[in-house]
Amino acid sequence: MSSQSEQRSGNGDTDLSKLSFQSGFNGVCIAGKSPESRWDICCQNGSIKSLTESSRQTRTNQFLIPSLCHPHIHLDKCFLLSHPKYADLEIQTGDFAEAMKLTSEAKSRFENDDLMERGAALIEESIGFGVTHMRAFVEVDQGVGLKCLDAGLTLKKKFSSKCYIQICVFAQDPIISYEDGGKAMKDLLEQAAKKEGVEAIGSTPYVEKDGDREAQISNMEFTIQTAKKYGLHLDFHIDYILNPSTPCMVIEALELLHDMGWPSDPNSSDSKTIVFGHCTRLTLLNESEWFNLREKINGLPVSFVGLPTSDLFMMGRPKENSGGGERVRGTLQIPQMIKKYGLNAAMGINNVGNAFTPHGNCDPLSLQCVSTRAKSAIGIGSRPSPDINVGSTADFVVFSNELVTGSLAPFRSRTTVQEVVYDAGHGRITVFGGRVTRCRRVDSSWKEKCLSVCTKSFALPKFLRFPYPFLNDAMHDPFPIPPSPWLSEAVQPFADYFNLPTLPLHIHEVVGSCLGYFFINIVVAPWISKKIFPVRYAKLSPERKINWDVHVVSLCQSTLINVLALWVMFVDEERKNMDWQQRIWGYTGAAGMIQGLATGYFVWDLVITLQHIKLFGPGMLAHALSALIVFSFGFRPFVNYYGCTFILYELSSPFLNFHWFFDKLDMTGSRAQLYNGIMLLFTFFCCRLVWGTYQSVRVYQDVWAAVNHKPLASNIHLDALNNNTAAALSAAAGNSATPIHGDIMRFAGEEYVPLWLAFTYLGSNIVLNTLNFYWFGKMIETVRKRFQPPKEERRKQKATATKSTGASGKVRIDLDETEIRRRKVVEEEPIDAIS
Repeated sequence: MSSQSEQRSGNGDTDLSKLSFQSGFNGVCIAGKSPESRWDICCQNGSIKSLTESSRQTRTNQFLIPSLCHPHIHLDKCFLLSHPKYADLEIQTGDFAEAMKLTSEAKSRFENDDLMERGAALIEESIGFGVTHMRAFVEVDQGVGLKCLDAGLTLKKKFSSKCYIQICVFAQDPIISYEDGGKAMKDLLEQAAKKEGVEAIGSTPYVEKDGDREAQISNMEFTIQTAKKYGLHLDFHIDYILNPSTPCMVIEALELLHDMGWPSDPNSSDSKTIVFGHCTRLTLLNESEWFNLREKINGLPVSFVGLPTSDLFMMGRPKENSGGGERVRGTLQIPQMIKKYGLNAAMGINNVGNAFTPHGNCDPLSLQCVSTRAKSAIGIGSRPSPDINVGSTADFVVFSNELVTGSLAPFRSRTTVQEVVYDAGHGRITVFGGRVTRCRRVDSSWKEKCLSVCTKSFALPKFLRFPYPFLNDAMHDPFPIPPSPWLSEAVQPFADYFNLPTLPLHIHEVVGSCLGYFFINIVVAPWISKKIFPVRYAKLSPERKINWDVHVVSLCQSTLINVLALWVMFVDEERKNMDWQQRIWGYTGAAGMIQGLATGYFVWDLVITLQHIKLFGPGMLAHALSALIVFSFGFRPFVNYYGCTFILYELSSPFLNFHWFFDKLDMTGSRAQLYNGIMLLFTFFCCRLVWGTYQSVRVYQDVWAAVNHKPLASNIHLDALNNNTAAALSAAAGNSATPIHGDIMRFAGEEYVPLWLAFTYLGSNIVLNTLNFYWFGKMIETVRKRFQPPKEERRKQKATATKSTGASGKVRIDLDETEIRRRKVVEEEPIDAIS
């Protein structure tokens, strides 16, 4: 039986064996240990490294148990009753026939967009409830083809860092009962089964025409054969009936499995698990029949999954003409099957929000069951122990009253599994492979919620507040236009090749800003220049007009990016609280927006420089190319934090552009140019020499620490969650960067900085800082020339001779050497190239 880490790495998921984690919870209560004890838990490489009794005096209100699992959930049929696309498909009778009819109609409308939308919602909500593993069924038939499977595989990859999703190709429709004997259906299922990322196959034998026994056996034979052929787990939805006169097909399936040589050795390399779901017919077995069933299993890796929410709803309809008094229901008695008959069994959700199960949600604890057997059923290692011990996989769910605002009595804290089963509560932290994937905070009071929102909204000056309040406290990308799916998908191969995982999230900003600057360059700059300076602009040569328009774009860009960068630095609390690792590998949407807008400008700059290389020269080309490359590193993400920091070099650029315009408008030496020159020197000195040098020292320190840092996938620091402070509650809500390390570090990968990247970035930074000092000297010299003419430009007046007779009677001639000063205006200064 393959291990969990092997399964993940084999399907494009994170290989925990190659990563190193350092995380911890301190002073927590742990399942299986005394409710009075508190423990410090440290994780590394995705497993528990140490577990020691806490020496802390403060008792926390956190309770830690193994993470939850969906052993049986339908990914493609979820939320049909609440999605507007299927609003007309209402339940009338609530029976199985109607559920099949409504679902078939819904499937005829399935498209990739809504499959992805509903599937992502199911996964996200499940993670929020503490789920880290699931077997997700996706239907394959002649109606939907491979639509559901393709969407499922995409979602599996998308959420691989947050949840292990085992895709099961599922035949809800008959396999055999067709005119062609099922040939087309079998070909389609085989095509699906051999797709990369598929790990299980399942079918529903009871849907064969008229419940024909031979057709059901043929259905199971094909499914078993396909599972063996492609090395897949097996999952039958079977015996979904409460008729004692109907043969038990589970017995037939077990005989087929033995006859067809299904591996029974759990240590065998080709061992795969077998799951029987629903099986309501088994509730009619007597004691001897149960023991007979156990003997029939005879070593096969069989698990049973009860699905009470669906079973009890589907079988709750009274028979026609019965008067409503006869409502026979049945669902597997999981505890009895485990304790009395020694069978492996678990409970699952099955469906959420469709005609088979219209009620309920994605929370496994809504079934009032906590079990590690669910993971075993779907092949996640051998049967895990319910206890938390050294060496256990670092997949947890932590229940905490501190994540629920409002007053809660201390005795309401969960300290035992029984308390969680009876009333799980809503405040939960989900940890997968040592990484926090979700922190679910719930407001228990509308008053508190309103106060919280108002406090956060009015914490900023009104002119700095974003129109949408939620963006002021959780810094997602505040750009008003969302990413375009087709554009993100188009750039994805490029991003994958160059290891720029956040580029698809901001490509619309890169393209939008680039096109915007082209529009200013080609349309706005000439139009507004002709309006304001009709005579002066018209007299410019074509080359001078190009230079003029470029300076207009530079003025617009530097003003915009400075305002946005300062705003982000002021309001982005996640960015403010970053530690050195987060400054190197971390990411926030707002900082990514600055990165995207700046990159768009540098793309424009590179294109314009290439178009007019004779005008701007190779120096400007090198500057444009290096700036684009260095800023693109932020999409790795690498030093995404410092994008806002170093873009503030542009604070001096508006004054530099005005300096250039004054010269071209014959205002050289004017009072306006003098005041502008003072501001130019002041901002350049402050933002580039003082601020820039200080921040360069910081980035050198951070990069040096990163180069010498042992590769980490995520450095989770959850100690702040173990107290009752406002900071802890803010961290639990996801507003603070340090405790909720999973969101900020979700693109961190292995936390490794290659030497070429470090030297390239730091080398570029050193060169730029050196040039800043050189440019500042040239700038002082250039500004001074505007107001203090050089000696060689003096021209003497013609000497005037004065003849006089001295006291001695000698004649003396005096020459008046008064000089006339004239200033020579230099047309182009080196300072113009600074950007």
